[in-house]
Amino acid sequence: MIKDLVSNSFKLFKRNKKNKILITIFSLLFFLLFVDIIIMKNFMSYYNYAINNNIGFRTLSVDYLTGNKDDAIKELEQIEHVSEVYPNLYDGVSIDSDLTLNGLDGSIYLSYGSKNTAPQSIKGKNIDELSPGELICPHEFYPDSNISDILHIDESKFLYEKDILNREITGTYYVPVTDGLEIKEEEYTKKFKIVGLYDGNVFRTGINNCFATMQDIMEIQKSYNSYEYVTLNVIVDKNKNIDTVSQDIKKLGNYEVGDNTVAYIDKMFVGNLFFITIFFVVIIVYSILLILKNYISKKIKNDSKILGILRSCGYTKKQIIIQEIFENIFVLGISFLISSTLFSVLFLILEKNLFYYFKYINFFVSNNVLLLISIFIVVLFIAELINYYLLNKKLSNQICDILREK
Repeated sequence: MIKDLVSNSFKLFKRNKKNKILITIFSLLFFLLFVDIIIMKNFMSYYNYAINNNIGFRTLSVDYLTGNKDDAIKELEQIEHVSEVYPNLYDGVSIDSDLTLNGLDGSIYLSYGSKNTAPQSIKGKNIDELSPGELICPHEFYPDSNISDILHIDESKFLYEKDILNREITGTYYVPVTDGLEIKEEEYTKKFKIVGLYDGNVFRTGINNCFATMQDIMEIQKSYNSYEYVTLNVIVDKNKNIDTVSQDIKKLGNYEVGDNTVAYIDKMFVGNLFFITIFFVVIIVYSILLILKNYISKKIKNDSKILGILRSCGYTKKQIIIQEIFENIFVLGISFLISSTLFSVLFLILEKNLFYYFKYINFFVSNNVLLLISIFIVVLFIAELINYYLLNKKLSNQICDILREK
């Protein structure tokens, strides 16, 4: 019996020319819905992953107003939830290197490395085993100054374990010096050895970012600066404790705390983006359901005599409702298939030509077919509840009343 009802539903679906218009409209709405959902999903994933994995999102910038650096560091390290404190000046520095393989220019950014600031290695030494003159670098390494131009990053030029692990390199940096009225640059060199590799995709750092000891970064930075630096980086153990630590530092009375962490995403912007995407999800879903409700209501009214005849011929309410529901399932199902196919094809094209390169700025864009299917099932379920309610209400009338309706 169900097989016959489904077969009849499909025949009715093909005969009704208005279904083609509905499919076109719903395909467009589902496509827009999928775009909105994937944008929201990827951005929120990036936001949540970044604040949990990028050390900058739990690092406060703190100025000490009086006293000396060492005393300030000791005092701040006593605060609960503070993992480490070090001068902001030693956060990192850029140098040139002789890693000019494959046409790269050898530019490297050295970040201050400790067990609280650097990732675990996947090969070679860990950060807590690091000695002065040693580096831990990405397992996919791109030592070049043009990394900001992500669309022109050449994957064939990446350096891997065989190219860099246990390799000795020469770092070069240039210090401006005054010679009378003329400012010249004096060249300095320093030897390094790459002794460990980390997964930059997990830790969300730059693809030319290596970790060095504070001694090495101090040596380079002191060539540039001879003054005592008053800004300190205060690393908090967990992102959720940022506000608590900030308040505790302010209570000490001798410090000014930056309004935001070193790495910062505007929470108002995130909130607004989330609100806007949710708003459009609601509007699109509401539009789909409203159009479908109006169509079903009009269709039931126009088909009253047909419904009455079916009842007269022995069809039960349940059989008629099942037949009508399957017709709508065909409409929504085909709309979903068209929209999801178009969306997936467009996503694959963009992924290959654009999204793929976003990973180099630590933004991973991914599709989620299961999420799209889940959203469709929810919409379909609500739509069929509406369909059932309207049909059941109509078919609850007497057969003669249904036949008399115009």
